[in-house]
Amino acid sequence: MSKRWALIAASLATAAMAGMASSALAQDKAAEPATQAPVNSRATAELLRRTSPPNPAPDRTYESPDAALIAADIDYLVQEARRAVGRSDEASYWYAIAFADDIASGDYARARATLVAAPGGINGGVADMLEPFLLAAEGRPDRGVERIDAGADNLPAPLPEVARALVFESAGRLDEAAAVYAEMVDRLDVTPPGDDEPRTPEEFERALSAARITHAVYRAALVHHRLGRTEQARRYYDIVTTFAPRSADVQENLRRLAAGQAPFEAPLDVRGATGRWLLFLSEFLTQAEMLSRMLAQEEPAVGLASTPGSAFLQMGVLLSNDANDWRLYAADQVLDAGGADGAQRIIDMMPAESVFAADAEITRALIALERRNDAAAAEAAERALARGGDRWSIVASVGDVYRRVGHAERAIPAFDRALAMVQTDEERADILGYRAFAHRFAGNIAAASADMRAAFAIDQSVDTRLLFVSILMEDPDGWNDGIAVARALFAEQPDSVTRLNTLGYALIQRPQGLEEGYRLLWRGFNYGQMDYAVVDSLGWAYYQYGHFDQARALIERARDLSIADPNSEILDHLGDVYWRLNRRDEARTTWRQALDARPDAIRRRDIERKLQRGLTTPAPRSRELPEVNLPEGPSHREDL
Repeated sequence: MSKRWALIAASLATAAMAGMASSALAQDKAAEPATQAPVNSRATAELLRRTSPPNPAPDRTYESPDAALIAADIDYLVQEARRAVGRSDEASYWYAIAFADDIASGDYARARATLVAAPGGINGGVADMLEPFLLAAEGRPDRGVERIDAGADNLPAPLPEVARALVFESAGRLDEAAAVYAEMVDRLDVTPPGDDEPRTPEEFERALSAARITHAVYRAALVHHRLGRTEQARRYYDIVTTFAPRSADVQENLRRLAAGQAPFEAPLDVRGATGRWLLFLSEFLTQAEMLSRMLAQEEPAVGLASTPGSAFLQMGVLLSNDANDWRLYAADQVLDAGGADGAQRIIDMMPAESVFAADAEITRALIALERRNDAAAAEAAERALARGGDRWSIVASVGDVYRRVGHAERAIPAFDRALAMVQTDEERADILGYRAFAHRFAGNIAAASADMRAAFAIDQSVDTRLLFVSILMEDPDGWNDGIAVARALFAEQPDSVTRLNTLGYALIQRPQGLEEGYRLLWRGFNYGQMDYAVVDSLGWAYYQYGHFDQARALIERARDLSIADPNSEILDHLGDVYWRLNRRDEARTTWRQALDARPDAIRRRDIERKLQRGLTTPAPRSRELPEVNLPEGPSHREDL
C-alpha cells in the first residue's frame, strides 16, 4: 500500500466521519407531531434476551462497551444506553443504540425523545443520521427524505442515496425506491477493485467503497426484482457478482428471478430499513476509524476495530432479521476480537433455512477451533458439507478446517472434490493454492510445489504468485523459481511492503540471498514499521548475521504487533533468539506458545525437537552488517 494514498484516504474518511457529528440543518424539526405506534415490547425483550449470556445476572457489568460487544450482550448495552441517555453522555453511539431499541419496540415517542437528548439535539449529527427513519415510522416518509437531503449529504456516495431509497422501501413505495437506486447506480463507478494494491486515488477509492457499493447495488437489484423488472434486476445482480463472486444470496435470487419468483428476502418494514441503515453506517464508521488509526500509526490492539461500528453492526443485524450475510460478518468480527461465546450467540441466530446456513457451520467450526475443540470443528465441517456441498467454496472451506485440525487425509480429498466443481481458471488456481497449502501444512513439500506450479501455469494473479513464492521458497528444487516470481512482483510495484517482504524473506532463506534480502527488508521496514511480517523478516535477517540483540528487539515487536492472532513462525523465531541470548526458560516458553499457535507439520516437529534438546545447530557467527542507505525512516537501527 502506498503510504501517500493511505494518508489521503484516511484524511477523507476522518473528515467525513467528523461531519456526521456536525449539524447540517438550521430549521426546527421537533415541532411536528409524532404518531404513536403500538409498542411491541414483548417481542423486543425476547429478541434481546436471545443475545444475552445464559441466565444473565441483572447486575452484571463489563469493563467497557467493547467487552459487552465482544460478548454480544445487546440486552446489557441497551440498559447501559438508557443510563447514558439519562446522564447526557457525550458518546453518540449510546443514543443510536437506545434509538434502535425504541424503533424495535415501536415506541416512536421515546425514539424522538432520544434524538432530542442526543448531542446537538434534533439538529445534531445523531439526528441527521437517524431521524429520517423515525419520520418514516411516523408515517411521513416524504419528510424523511427531505431530512436526508438536509442532513446526510456529507456522507460518501452512495450512502445518501441508500438512505433515501431505504426510507421509500420502508413505506412500501418501491417505484420511488427503484428510481433512487437506478440513479445511484448510474452515477457510481462500478468497476471492482483490482487484486493489486491501490496505487492511484481512483484505485484507492474503489478499494474503500467496494463493500458499500456491493450492498447498495444488491438493494437496487432486490427492489427491481420485486417489481418484476427482470432485465434491470439481472443487470444489478451481475454487478454485485463482479464485486462478490459466489455470493449465495445472489445466486439464489438469480435462480428465483429466472423462475419468475420473488426474492427470498421479505420486503423491508421500518424496523428492517432502520437496521439496514445501521449496517451501512457500521461499515463506514469501522473503515473510517481504522484509517484514522493507520494515519496516526497507532499500535494494533486486541479487540474491536471500532466501538460505534460494532455497536451499529450488532444492532443492525437484530433489527434486520434477514441480514444473514451481515450476521456472518458480525460473528467473525467478534471471534477475531477473542469473543468465541459472543460469536456463538450471534451465529446461533442464523435460521436453519437460510442460504447462508452452510457458511454459518463454517463459522461454528472456526469457533470450535478457537476453543481448541477439534472434534467439534470437524463435526461442524461435516454439517457444512451436508448443507452446502453443492458450493465449491464451502467444500474448500471444509477442507481448510480439516487442514487446520491436522487431518490431511480428509483435507486433500475435500480439495479434490472442490477442484472437480470449479469452472474457471481463476477458481481452479484458487483450489490448487488451497490444496498446495494443505500439502505444505502436512509436510509434503513436493506435492505442495507441484500444485503451485499447476496454479501458476493457469493464473498469474497477484495472490497466486504470492502463494507461489511462499511455497516454492522452502523447496530445495524450487527456490530459484520462487525468487524469479518474487522479483517480477517487486518490479511491478517496488514501494509495496508486501512485495518487498515477499522477495526479501524468500532471499534470506539461502546464504547467497542474505545480503540482498537484508537490504530489501530494511527498505520494507522503512515503509511498514507497523507490518508485523516485514518486522519479523528483518529481525530474522539480523539473527542470521549473528546480531541477536537487534533481532530480539525486532521480533519482539513483531510478536506484539501480531498479538491479536499469534503467529507460530514469529514465536518460533523469537524462541531461537532467546536461546542464543542464553534466556533458555523464555525460549522454551515461547516455543510452547508457538506450538499453541498451530504450526505446520515441519515446524511442529522442529519445535518439539527444540523443546526436548534445545538448539543443537551452531549459532550464526556475528558478521558486519551491510550498509543501508535510506531516504527516510529510523536514523539508527536501535530506534525500534
